[in-house]
Amino acid sequence: MAGIIGSNINNGIGIAGIADKVKLFPIRATRNRTKGILTSEMIRAWEAALKFKKTQVILYAYGSRFKKADSLIKKRLLEKAVKKGVFVVTGASNSNDFDGREDVLVPCGLANGIRGVVCVAATFAKAPTVLCSNASKLASFGSPGSGVVFPTPNKVAGEWIYAKEEWGSSAASAAVAGVVALMTSFKNFKPEDVDRMLLNATEGRVRTKTGYEMTYGVLRPDLAVKQAIAEAGLPQIRSS
Repeated sequence: MAGIIGSNINNGIGIAGIADKVKLFPIRATRNRTKGILTSEMIRAWEAALKFKKTQVILYAYGSRFKKADSLIKKRLLEKAVKKGVFVVTGASNSNDFDGREDVLVPCGLANGIRGVVCVAATFAKAPTVLCSNASKLASFGSPGSGVVFPTPNKVAGEWIYAKEEWGSSAASAAVAGVVALMTSFKNFKPEDVDRMLLNATEGRVRTKTGYEMTYGVLRPDLAVKQAIAEAGLPQIRSS
């Protein structure tokens, strides 16, 4: 996900990131990549992220089924981040099940109750208002997350290997985190202000592939960035 956010642009290598001048602090939460994140590992990872004085955005592209104790811990961690002035981006479920439990995936399901935290649902790049998965009722907004190319940790003959994700909210939320990094580069906005600008930069209503309409729209990154520039008091270049 780091490559989606900050890969160098205009260098003829690999992909172009959303905000290539951003400083990234990748934190590996688990010792074993093939297993889920333990609660103790998650807490240590969050505490590590908040120790960096310059942290402005946390991307947590992960979620788990609702459990009361675990949900309370995640809620406290989210609130702690926002109180410290850090904006948080999470991802919605990639499931197609309508069983209710997937709709309360955490921390996504907590986002709407905390200003300064958003949950991103993946939509199709060629149809931005159509969701890639069905269980995304509690997301804040949709954002394209299909056909995304990203660097892997592997090399062959000294060259990085790139992969292409068919679709997923991790890629969509990483792109949104990059947009937030751009916005906060103009001014160190409060998390609630970033939240407001992002929500005001959505349009329409996203829907499932079967036509079920959600209560939220799809993000227009260009509008969010323009609003951030305006609120930072910077001059804007307008097309004639």
